[in-house]
Order: sequence, then C-alpha cells, then structure tokens
Amino acid sequence: MKKIVSLVALLVSCASFVLAKSQNMEELKSGSFSINLRSEVDIPVPSAPTREEVSQDIVYKFQNLKNELRMLENDTTWLRNDIDRLEQDARRMAQGYSSAFFASDLRNMHYNMSRHYNDISRLSLDLRNLINLAQKDEKLNGLARDMDFSVMNLDNRFNFEVRNSAQNLEITVRRIDPKIIGYDAQWNASDMSRYARDIAFKTKDMRWDISRLLDLTSGKAKTGKVSDK
Repeated sequence: MKKIVSLVALLVSCASFVLAKSQNMEELKSGSFSINLRSEVDIPVPSAPTREEVSQDIVYKFQNLKNELRMLENDTTWLRNDIDRLEQDARRMAQGYSSAFFASDLRNMHYNMSRHYNDISRLSLDLRNLINLAQKDEKLNGLARDMDFSVMNLDNRFNFEVRNSAQNLEITVRRIDPKIIGYDAQWNASDMSRYARDIAFKTKDMRWDISRLLDLTSGKAKTGKVSDK
C-alpha cells in the first residue's frame, strides 16, 4: 500500500513539473514574457551648441571705429562753408579787394583736407578689417548701424557738397593772377580739389563695406574674409 501511495505522489510531482515546463515554453514561443530591467545609468543627451561669445577686443574695435567716424563727421560739418568763404574771398580779390589772411587761410584749409584724407584712408582700412572679425551679435550690429549713419553723412557731404565747393574754389583761383592771389594758391587749391575727390571715392566704397558689415552682424550673411582692393 505504501508503494502505491508513493508511486501516485511521484506521478503527481512529475505531472506538475511537466506542466510548468510546458507553460514556460509557451510563453517563450508567444513572446508574452517581459523583462523588467531598471537602468541605473542615465544616458547623456548632447546639449545644444552655445553661441560663441564675442571677445571684448572685437567690441572695443567696433566701438573705437564708431567713435572715430563720429569725430570725423563732426569735424567736417562746416567744411563746405569754410571752402565757400575762401572762394568768396578769392572773388573779391579778383575785383581789387585785399584779403590779408587769404593765403594763410588757404594753406590751413589745404592742411585740413590732407588730414581728412589721411583719416578717411585709415578708417576705411579699419572698416575692412572689421569685416574679417564680424560675427552675428546684437551689440556689434548696433555699433555697425551707428557707423552706417556716420558713413552715410560723410559720403553725402563729400560727394554732393565739399567736392563741388573745392572744385569751384580751384576754378576761381586759377582765373586770378598769381601776383594777386599768391604764387602757391593755385597749387593749394588744386590739391584741395583732388583731396575732396579722393575722399568722396573712399566714402562711396565705405558705404558698400558698411553694408556688408551690417549683414554679417545681423546674421543675413555668413562670415568670411574679404580680399584687399
């Protein structure tokens, strides 16, 4: 009797084991099992690229050029009036009136025109150098807009005012006898007229360069070096 009971218990145990195995196999075949793995390590997410900060050296160069252009703009505000006054003095001398200070005033004006030409030549080169350093930045763009305003005023002043006044002075002086007007007056007046033309050409080129600078600092154009003219 004990043998029979033991046999029955063994058969039940075997049947349970086979049934459990069968269920596990069915789960594997059907893919209904799940693996719950908890990740203890956070996967790093690439951060968005940060905008490159503008160096203080570049900001200083922009600020310095803006200030120098503004100074030149202010310094030439009454330039046309001064040249026109010299031309009127020359006309009176041609009519027999004397002007004790005409020769010295003309030489001073010649010196000033030479200085303005040197200044605008240097500033135009500085502007082109800034194009190579420019990058998209709100502060740089604001400084570039200020420079654009000064360059526009200088360009209009020399192309439509100073250039014509200097040419009129040259024509008037050439008509007067050197014994009356002074032997170096014609040379000084001619040189002044040439300086005015050259400055007008440079300010026109600067209008193109400042437009390029505005595009670069606003992000409308990609940065890139410019070739020397």
